[in-house]
Amino acid sequence: MLSLLMAFIGFGAMAGVLNYSGNQPINVWIPLALFAFIPFGLTLSSFYFSVLSPAEQSEHGHPFLMMLVKKLKLRAFLPYKNLLFPWLFWQAQKVAIFFSLAALLSFFLLATFQDYQFGWSSTLITDNATMTRIMRVITWPWHWFIASPSAELISDTRFSALNATLSGVNENWWLTLVMAIMVYGILPRFLLTLFLRKRFVNKLKRNISGSGDIEQFVVAQTHQASHNPIQFDGQLELPDRVSIDDSKVDLISWQQPGFPLPVVKNLGTCDWHEDEQWLMSAASHLVKPVLVIVDPVQTPTGELADCIDLLKQNNVSVSLVLYTNEIEEKRFVQQLKSWQYFAQRHHIDLKRGG
Repeated sequence: MLSLLMAFIGFGAMAGVLNYSGNQPINVWIPLALFAFIPFGLTLSSFYFSVLSPAEQSEHGHPFLMMLVKKLKLRAFLPYKNLLFPWLFWQAQKVAIFFSLAALLSFFLLATFQDYQFGWSSTLITDNATMTRIMRVITWPWHWFIASPSAELISDTRFSALNATLSGVNENWWLTLVMAIMVYGILPRFLLTLFLRKRFVNKLKRNISGSGDIEQFVVAQTHQASHNPIQFDGQLELPDRVSIDDSKVDLISWQQPGFPLPVVKNLGTCDWHEDEQWLMSAASHLVKPVLVIVDPVQTPTGELADCIDLLKQNNVSVSLVLYTNEIEEKRFVQQLKSWQYFAQRHHIDLKRGG
């Protein structure tokens, strides 16, 4: 929807420039600025903020992105800003391309049925030689197959507020305008769009491969019923409640980047090797009792078991805590069977957060 809106704006902007209802020819500087130079500058700034800026993942470093997040109601995805921001950068470039393409389409459609006269006029550029040098610089990327406006054309198509008569044929002006829009307005943004798309896809692949979702999916798809299934022989007992909003404990969440309370570390979301490095480092040696927070609807995995084993090596007290605000008691009891078996198998205390 936003792409269509930008396309409509681009089409209308070009139509407005071409159908200026004055007695003078169309000053070529106006469409060059609106549809070539300004988009080129915005593309360079987008490249800096999306690739080179040290505040790439900072919310305060991207006020424009935060405005989009608010308008598009994406605040719920801010915990995943390592994916959200690259996706927004990519989508913003796609939308901008629609603006430039629609402007170019508008030019060809209107120029097919109307005869437009282009010229140039400037308060600061006072001589034709300077204008000739400037146009040679601007048209250098395509000068090998479309000639730059000649000195004679520049001289013949110059007009002023008092004299709007053109004596030269200015066909080369519209070719220059079209090439400038394509080379400066569309091509750099198109290349940046391809780059941002590839970067987003790579980030998404790493994020998926580093999470436990793939493992859970494969386990669910390959699970087969056993003739002698393992049964939980112990008596089902509701675990003791423990307060997780307590300054006397340290919280570690499992695959919950948006956990509402402050946590020392969120495990299971990033790459496993990053989690393993943290668990093996001194940062995982915590003074307070450690509560590993899991959602009851999650599936116990081998990756979680490995994390708990490493935590137990570095900490005296480690407990597994089931915590959620959105689950029926009946569903909780059903999930509790899996978690009790998991806790017994890995010798860890199981509690319920409150």
